[in-house]
Amino acid sequence: MFLIAEDYGFPYSQVQGFMASYCAKGGRVVKKAWVPLGTKDYSSVIAGIPPDVDALVVVLGGSDAVNFLNQAEQAGVDKPFIGGSITVDQTVLNYKGKKRESLLGTASAGPMADGIDTPAWKKFVADYKAAFPQGFPSPSLFAYLYYINTQAVLLGLDAVKGDLSDNQSKLKAALAKLEFDGPAGHIKLDENRNAIGDTYITEVAKAPDGGFLQTR
Repeated sequence: MFLIAEDYGFPYSQVQGFMASYCAKGGRVVKKAWVPLGTKDYSSVIAGIPPDVDALVVVLGGSDAVNFLNQAEQAGVDKPFIGGSITVDQTVLNYKGKKRESLLGTASAGPMADGIDTPAWKKFVADYKAAFPQGFPSPSLFAYLYYINTQAVLLGLDAVKGDLSDNQSKLKAALAKLEFDGPAGHIKLDENRNAIGDTYITEVAKAPDGGFLQTR
């Protein structure tokens, strides 16, 4: 594998999670390119992709992902992708460049998937579309994460009846033991206060209307 990722904390965790399992199974990431947020010119990165790698691990989001995909298409990059969760998010899947087609079949993993077939997820999608009729066909990863983070805070505040005294000690204690069902599954914190929730293995596919979705 060849890896390209943005140079900050969130991609670090995604890369670490991927490499821990991939390398344990005998896989090799032969070269890494860490790029600053907001990178516009990927020519030197693309030129440095080894010709004999099997695939590219791409952990770029938003305009960074779009810029890389367009320039990779122009340079004739024909390797399959494994995407970070931000690379196959609706914020990227809805751009209109030709290289978007190369994302079809891209495997990824994350805390949600466009194709979840549960009443809770379907209600969340319907509520999102009602609130943002000009938004994406399905809520983005960012919309989902902001929603469950806000939901957790509101549940915590309810549990302590809004008591933020003593440096929010009661709220912090309530959040540490809080568990609830979000639109994409059950959520709680571990002993280090890292979130534990469902993880979905996904593949980018084309919807009947021509849009792109993460299917389970």
